[in-house]
Amino acid sequence: MNNQILTVMQWLSPAFPIGSFAYSHGLEWAISTGCVIDAATLESWITDVLEYGSGRTDAIILALAVRRVLPFDKLNAMSLALCASQERLSETQAQGEAMGKVMRDVWKIGCEEMVLPVALGAAAAHRSIPVDLIVPAYLHAFSSNLISVAVRLVPVGQTQGQRVLLALHPLIDALAQVASNADLDDLTSCTFLSDVASMRHETQIPRIFKT
Repeated sequence: MNNQILTVMQWLSPAFPIGSFAYSHGLEWAISTGCVIDAATLESWITDVLEYGSGRTDAIILALAVRRVLPFDKLNAMSLALCASQERLSETQAQGEAMGKVMRDVWKIGCEEMVLPVALGAAAAHRSIPVDLIVPAYLHAFSSNLISVAVRLVPVGQTQGQRVLLALHPLIDALAQVASNADLDDLTSCTFLSDVASMRHETQIPRIFKT
């Protein structure tokens, strides 16, 4: 188990070369328009994304991949279909392809040409990493990256960011349990403002992040 934990920590580390630091998931637009202005609104934004949006759907897709509920190519097609905008599509594709290359070169795992949650799930399945380990770790890394975006764009400070992440722990744990046991019928999403943010960001000028 210790080796599995260390492997998951490596895969989901900010230092893992998939470029996650360059993606804001539409949060940059939300900050620029005043939707997110402080720690409270940041926590609310991330909570909605986790509970009702792409955080939830990606966690379920990841769990389904680990459990091999469907062939990876079918899960990949389903994940692509759930992307609400061009930037969401490019975000998950680019990170997934980068992860696939590293998995191939370092771990000799074939999970190339997959979106991020499917590539990660395929790698976890190959290494027999349990779903109840990889899913909460993924959600934690996803949330941490969004908080890092907010810290860099300055609506919150580093200490405030850590308070937000700590406050999200119960939701991350609960969502991970749901996602780990979910099936295809549980794939739902309803985060209109987050989806609109990702669409509006496509033409945002100036901007720092790719999405």
